[in-house]
Amino acid sequence: MKKSLIRISKILSHSGICSRKNGEDLIINGLVKVNGKVFKEFSIEKEEIKEIKVKNKLITKQKTRAWCFYKPKGFVCSNNEQFKQKSFFRLLPKDLPRVISVGRLDIMSEGLLVLTNSPSLSTYLEKPINKIKRTYFVKVKGGIPGNIHKMLESGITIDGIIYDKINIEILKDNCIKITLIEGKNREIRKILEYFNLNVISLKRSFYGPFKLNLLKPGDIKEIKNKDLNIYFKILKFKNEDNFWQT
Repeated sequence: MKKSLIRISKILSHSGICSRKNGEDLIINGLVKVNGKVFKEFSIEKEEIKEIKVKNKLITKQKTRAWCFYKPKGFVCSNNEQFKQKSFFRLLPKDLPRVISVGRLDIMSEGLLVLTNSPSLSTYLEKPINKIKRTYFVKVKGGIPGNIHKMLESGITIDGIIYDKINIEILKDNCIKITLIEGKNREIRKILEYFNLNVISLKRSFYGPFKLNLLKPGDIKEIKNKDLNIYFKILKFKNEDNFWQT
């Protein structure tokens, strides 16, 4: 059986303790113990790890978990609340473990945020190379060009920024269904502005197999373990269950 090396600083970073660089400093200063002994190497065979302590605090193993959360308008996808902004994290239940949000929705957008305690899952879902589809419903003001499908079916460049293929379906009442595989900053708004369309509302309803369903603004629902395993197969995600976290 092939053994795999893992950097201790990566484990510390994924545990939310510190950055990888600071993790290496902790190792150098003798503040990290592996299996009860001070560990001053940067890498170790994963199978050898029984326990890890940082400053004598135990890092425990956790199972991968995920939640669907309906982010309301008016909240930012960040822990930092600048310029009197409100973070969506203040809406989460107090007993929720430390979670990461997958992708972002700008302050005036609403809808599905996938939350997870697994940095590996978050990274996998966000990488464009994995082609995870995200679906949005956007209400716009203005005349929707009849050839907008053709102009976007092979991607578009706006102000020097290349946007990948975007699928558009025009619904009734100036509502557009948009499916894409990237998550560039304000991507949908910038593309629609390019076509002189003013965004009235923007809601994300799907992120890969994760669905908003009947959630209302501020609602959160954990994905059952059996469903999460089905999602992993759909996503072709190799779940590294039992990762370390404080």
